Amino acid sequence: MLETETTPVQPAESGTPAPAPRGTALRGLLMSDRMRSLTLVGILAVVAIVFNVLTNGLFLTPRNLTLLSVQVAITAILAAGIVMIMVPAHIDLSVGASVALTGIVTALTMHDLGVSAPVAILLTLLAGVLIGVWHGIWVAVLGVPAFIVTLGSLLGLRGLALLLTKGETIAPGNGITPLALTFVAPLFTVLIFVVLFAALLAFLLRERSARTAAKIEAPLRSTVVMPAAFIGVACIGGAVVATSYRGLPLPVVVLLVVMVTVGLVLRHTRFGRQLYAMGGNPEAARYAGIRTRGHTFKIFVFMGLLYGVGGLLSVARLGSAPPNAANGLELNVIAAAVIGGTSLLGGVGTVSGAVMGALLMESLNNGMSLMNLPSYWQQIAVALVLLSAVFLDVRSRRSRA
Repeated sequence: MLETETTPVQPAESGTPAPAPRGTALRGLLMSDRMRSLTLVGILAVVAIVFNVLTNGLFLTPRNLTLLSVQVAITAILAAGIVMIMVPAHIDLSVGASVALTGIVTALTMHDLGVSAPVAILLTLLAGVLIGVWHGIWVAVLGVPAFIVTLGSLLGLRGLALLLTKGETIAPGNGITPLALTFVAPLFTVLIFVVLFAALLAFLLRERSARTAAKIEAPLRSTVVMPAAFIGVACIGGAVVATSYRGLPLPVVVLLVVMVTVGLVLRHTRFGRQLYAMGGNPEAARYAGIRTRGHTFKIFVFMGLLYGVGGLLSVARLGSAPPNAANGLELNVIAAAVIGGTSLLGGVGTVSGAVMGALLMESLNNGMSLMNLPSYWQQIAVALVLLSAVFLDVRSRRSRA
């Protein structure tokens, strides 16, 4: 919501970068991102009010919002990773199958091998990284399109999950459940939100200083005061909700760490800027000397690490590892990223937008579950939201062309 990634300048047809009016382009992108964020906030508010009415006030209770935040955290963590995959114009269709398999690794190592929870956690993360390495080799080294590679993994990993479990659900025991059932004490919960607000305020001030130094118009009211007020209200609301129940869930803390890490990498490192260049114009990126293959391998390995994190949190939340777990999760994750402004064509995307998209997707699922609607309505809703998001992405691309 607060991040505004700059899209690399499209090169001229001759292959050499063409100068562009930086200030105009940046202002247009900022306005686009700002309008998208405001639209998402408005949609989320409407969704929350509607579901709260339809569920007789159950949706907005602190207990439901806290439990909802756990599921949002799992989806948003993976959505943060998918942003890094999609920004350089790749895709990952194996998210659900990969998360299911890493969760099965957790359950098998604890149930059948009797290892301790810390060892199971390390083995699960390693399994996720190995899947990421597998994808990276095929895509970056062998040059097979990511769509085909991850589609193959979607099928193959589902089959491997059935093979390892013999089609049965495996329970890992109680050693792993604290990952989902641990809550930060109320005092530390408030402290986390205070630190988060201070960090975001510092970020806004730094951004305004950078724009002012670049002679880009940056009114204090619109670039600092209004966003800071909105962030403050959101942080206060989050702190009140969390402390009204049991505190901030541990998966949300993990999400904040992932958000900050990915956001800093994309926005404040050379590696992140080069990922945007790869998505904006891959051929020009290669001519500019960017190690596209090496960067592609790294982002798939990092995505593999997030598979492991997602698998651990999913097993901890469910208390079991069914072979068909996380079925369709890849659609929710991709939809969350696209809703948040990440382009399927590459070159554009923000982590904060993807998190807001995940919040919208999981709010829809949670609200319909509270209404006891059949699961097929949830699938229809995901499809319609994804189509709408892609339509908006295509229209925004055309308007910037």
